Amino acid sequence: MKKRNRVTICLAAGVLVLAVSAAAAFGSANGYAAYKDALLNLALEEENFTAKGSLSVKMDSAEVVAADLAYAQDGVNRSSRMTGHQGSTTYDQHDTTLNGVNTWFNGDSQLYYEAQVSREATNLLSYDKNDEMSSRLVNFLSIAADTVMGDLKNNFVQIGSQDGKDLYQVTISGSQVPSLVNAGLSLFAYECAGGGDAYDNVCYENNTKTQLAYYEKTTGETLSEEFKNSILNGYSDEWYQANQAQVEKYNEISGGAMYDSYSQILDDKGGGILYVKADGSYDYFTSMKDYLAAHPEMAADNLEYYVGKDLALDQVDCTFSLDSQGRVADTQLTVTFQTVDADGGRHTMEVSGDVTLSDYGTTTVVPLDVGDRIKA
Repeated sequence: MKKRNRVTICLAAGVLVLAVSAAAAFGSANGYAAYKDALLNLALEEENFTAKGSLSVKMDSAEVVAADLAYAQDGVNRSSRMTGHQGSTTYDQHDTTLNGVNTWFNGDSQLYYEAQVSREATNLLSYDKNDEMSSRLVNFLSIAADTVMGDLKNNFVQIGSQDGKDLYQVTISGSQVPSLVNAGLSLFAYECAGGGDAYDNVCYENNTKTQLAYYEKTTGETLSEEFKNSILNGYSDEWYQANQAQVEKYNEISGGAMYDSYSQILDDKGGGILYVKADGSYDYFTSMKDYLAAHPEMAADNLEYYVGKDLALDQVDCTFSLDSQGRVADTQLTVTFQTVDADGGRHTMEVSGDVTLSDYGTTTVVPLDVGDRIKA
């Protein structure tokens, strides 16, 4: 099974790099130096701040990924909460590290988890300024951004000042994008997508529910609702100890054998796409194109398909502001790509995001409220 959010992470990282390099290369000497220094300070130096942001990915105008993030950092202590959806899957993830203890849980889980951690770095990217390799890499990326995006200085417009912040706006059209950028994006997407062939040929509506159905069908047993809920939502060590024999039998029967059985079905059909439903039944499609036409909600899990042959930057719209001390205050970014899928079809993909940073130097990380959840 591939990691389903691989291309989403790749694209988000790519857009972030593009935003940093683009914004750092725009404008007058003052704007260029100020924003670049602010970004580097935020990523590599700043130890105390609060951030709130959102991310959206749309494919042909349909939103396939959405996320909201709240983040707080005070040195080695930090907390985050991410909510959103990827296709038909929703999530609500809480994570806090405080005084050497990492606590986390998913919003729909009855359990929470704890672990001792050792973290020495106090900046956002855990950058060690005393590490020579890291310092050289930062210097290289800084110069590379200047070189690649330097010709776009005239696209920078200062649109005024408000509430003690300097406001800027940037717009880039596809025809203005240096060929090196699009060549890099094309290579980047091709690698993330595994050459257009990285998507799953056996796709599951809910593989855990399918495993439960497979177990019951294979053994003829009827699992209790309590057992099913524990498998679906997680269980404590105490529950596992009390049900160890049943769990081990379940894992043995519904593990690799289930996946092998559906793979064999697909092999017998000579390839294509097998969509396995939660109850264990399945639909067969001769191509990924037909599969996604029937199940558009699964587009988020198969973004690799949409960028399998090419990815080119079409439009960038960005506004940002710096506070009175030259620190990043707000950023809104929308990036539009033209893509070519693995079958040669053309698509428009839009990645947009915004982030607001505040409480520099005054942020406090508080203990994570786990409610009535049980420690795993």
